[in-house]
Amino acid sequence: MKTRTKLRLLGGAILLFNIWLIGQYSIEGIPVLLMTLGFAAAYEYVVVRRAKE
Repeated sequence: MKTRTKLRLLGGAILLFNIWLIGQYSIEGIPVLLMTLGFAAAYEYVVVRRAKE
């Protein structure tokens, strides 16, 4: 498996955990946006994009 694929799987697991947190604590509004889309965009840009094949 390629390094980028492994990193994307790890990012997906973190997103699932964030979604669980959102449901568990009934978080609403901007924090939800930051915990989902913000995390995904930043993770893809900072971690996955710079990883070597």
